[in-house]
Amino acid sequence: MNTQTLFSSKTQDWQTPPEILQLVEEVAPIAFDPAPANWDRSFDGLVIPWSAFGPNGLCFVNPPYGPALPEWTRKAAREGKMFGVPIVLLIPARPDTRWWHDNILKADAVCFWKGRIKFVGAENSAPFPSAFVYFGARRERFREVFAKKGWVVLL
Repeated sequence: MNTQTLFSSKTQDWQTPPEILQLVEEVAPIAFDPAPANWDRSFDGLVIPWSAFGPNGLCFVNPPYGPALPEWTRKAAREGKMFGVPIVLLIPARPDTRWWHDNILKADAVCFWKGRIKFVGAENSAPFPSAFVYFGARRERFREVFAKKGWVVLL
């Protein structure tokens, strides 16, 4: 597959708008972000066990949207399903990809965001649709919160 157009943006790091973080906090408190914006490149959120951070909160992940995106979705599926880590993953909606079928379909819920997100520092809204993927036991709460902003599918 030619992924050049999928990853053709000038940046791979899209900083989450505060209003979206507030929405995520309505599901559960954010305990850990393994892919913070403007992060230290020596910090590798793909290596760290997400389960070690805040068992009472959730892991919010807005990963770099480059070629490593499939690895981030694989890590989320593994941590969410094998270790029971509650996770909200903000990613480009790419339901036509192999990594989506291999990893995202293991989630408990997905919200297909209505419209395009304008990320912090971006001049315009994103050139791609977004999805919020939820792994965890509070999928009804996730649906209640995110149904205001998009189409939620329980898996």
